[in-house]
Amino acid sequence: MESKAWNEAGRALVLWGALQVDLMRSSPDEAERRNADDLLGLITPVIKGYLTDKGFQAAVYAQQVLGGHGYIREHGIEQFVRDARITQIYEGTNGIQAMDLVGRKLPKDGGRAVRAFFELVRRDIAAAKSAGDASAVAASLEPALEDLEAATMWLARNGTGDPDNAGAGAYAYMDLMGLVALGWMWMKMAEASQRALNEGAEDRLFHEAKLVTAKFYAQRELVMSTALRKKIEAGAETLMKIPAEAF
Repeated sequence: MESKAWNEAGRALVLWGALQVDLMRSSPDEAERRNADDLLGLITPVIKGYLTDKGFQAAVYAQQVLGGHGYIREHGIEQFVRDARITQIYEGTNGIQAMDLVGRKLPKDGGRAVRAFFELVRRDIAAAKSAGDASAVAASLEPALEDLEAATMWLARNGTGDPDNAGAGAYAYMDLMGLVALGWMWMKMAEASQRALNEGAEDRLFHEAKLVTAKFYAQRELVMSTALRKKIEAGAETLMKIPAEAF
């Protein structure tokens, strides 16, 4: 279920990113082009880093299904694991993607992109709650978004004066933004599936599975936002305290 939840929401996030590319290149509205460019720049490290991390993790989980056999090659899963692993280093390692997100994308243009992202997700949460909050995703996404906003403010206050704080929290921050972004996708997909069911869709099993998976993500994934926020706000003190010689 975790693999299903990551994969389906990850595909949706990539499609949303592709839409931003189209808007950035083709929209007749200058403000819309700029906003799409901002959002795409912000979310690109998450798409590259968080999704490849989850893709590898999903492949490893698939391998666990065959655990009783020992390490075997007949089913081909081990090749998927190896193929998925290289995606995490294709563009300079995912740690660099996290540093790019925190060090460059967040402060760019005074934080304009991340503010636009927060506003967009917050607006969709409000709309989902007004529509009945299919699978209760919005109820779980809202506190996760608040954790992301709080972590962003902490980095803004504590990362500028001490770059170690920014570096220490960068990977957890990428994970937190990815967690929220996939939750946002699940909220949108749940709304669409609930609407389709209400309208008498023939492929009911598909849409019912979407609703269950959305609820699964809300209950078992979004709750990790608090731990990630605490990890970010722990700062760099213990990380940097031991001298290199001690290793």
